[in-house]
Amino acid sequence: MGRDAVRIAVGDLARFKRDVARRRNASAFDDALLASVRKTVADVKRRGDAAVLTSVRRFDRRAATSRDLWVDARALRSAARGCEPELRRALDLSHEAILAFHAKQKPKPVRHQRGAFSETLLPQPLARVGGCVPRGTVAYPSTALMIGVPAKVAGVGELVLVSPMAAGGEIDPALAYAAMKVGAVGLYRAGGAAAVAALAYGTKLLPAVDLVAGPGNAYTAAAKWLVSADVGIDALQGPSELIVIGSRDADPTAVILDLEAQAEHGGEPFAALLSDDEGLLAVVAAVVSRVGSRDGTIALYRVPSLEAAVEAAAFAAPEHLHLAGTRAARLAKLTRNAGAVFIGTKSAVAFGDYVAGSNHCLPTGGSARWSSPLRVEDFVRWSTHVTARGDVSAAATAGSAIARHEGMDFHAASMELRR
Repeated sequence: MGRDAVRIAVGDLARFKRDVARRRNASAFDDALLASVRKTVADVKRRGDAAVLTSVRRFDRRAATSRDLWVDARALRSAARGCEPELRRALDLSHEAILAFHAKQKPKPVRHQRGAFSETLLPQPLARVGGCVPRGTVAYPSTALMIGVPAKVAGVGELVLVSPMAAGGEIDPALAYAAMKVGAVGLYRAGGAAAVAALAYGTKLLPAVDLVAGPGNAYTAAAKWLVSADVGIDALQGPSELIVIGSRDADPTAVILDLEAQAEHGGEPFAALLSDDEGLLAVVAAVVSRVGSRDGTIALYRVPSLEAAVEAAAFAAPEHLHLAGTRAARLAKLTRNAGAVFIGTKSAVAFGDYVAGSNHCLPTGGSARWSSPLRVEDFVRWSTHVTARGDVSAAATAGSAIARHEGMDFHAASMELRR
């Protein structure tokens, strides 16, 4: 996307809210997209791997064969040997940081006892999980780590990854290395709606999973929504978003780089600067208008105060929120409705994508109002264990009274028998 695609005019707070509302409305799945995804999902349910191969040949690699779809752990280990040592060390550091943070999230049983009853809420890891790893010009091994580490901490039985096949048919060594780091049992080389449907309903090569996790394009998100009645999903991640709240002492160069970094995500990302300082806005506008933005939209807004900017960000509920500058950073406790908040000039959002240890699979499209970052608990289901001991007559009397009021005579009789 060239310079003429960059919106450099400085809007006001009302304009910001209109832009957010317009973007949110536009992010809904349109009829044509849903129809296409429904057709793909139905085809995969009916024809399995053959339908997936049709999709792969259409979108990724025309020469693909059925043998190319599945890469087992042995082949992944072989491909991982081609990962360059420097990149391998970087992925090791990233894995270590993500593991350290997510290990602290491991759920613990909740126990309670009162009277004749003891209850335990037990976390139980899911048996089989599928992780969606997007692909641009190359694969994204960072996303494999972001999905695989919390799944591994949770104790998931099997993790399988799906990712679009490269046009040349090669296996990305970095993705293979990341897959091995998180103990993936294999890689199914497909993306979009076809891959989601294969995970949800299973094929000859790919047994069905209990949960589909991870980001993707609009077709991936729509497919996750459609299959969510039959399989668990983590969230519906759409185009990437960043709101920077910049105070006068923010570093303009850092702000510009953060905005540009966000704008280089595919799929119509949104990067916005909100500031009460005309000087910062002017510098950012001048630089962006001069050099352009390669990939996405950068929007600038003048707000009456930084506090007003925090409230506006809460309305937008963005994927990423960056408080740039000392004055802005002091407002961290006032923030809400953001997938991840980066506090202070040094806290580049890109650190969160790779090496900070936080998860970069985050809610988008305003869903941060109710949704959360991908975390260990997403890979766990809970079961309640109830034990009654000793004299239960008081409980049986109370329970049966309620049951008979509700017309549940057998419920009442069942409890009364235990008196």
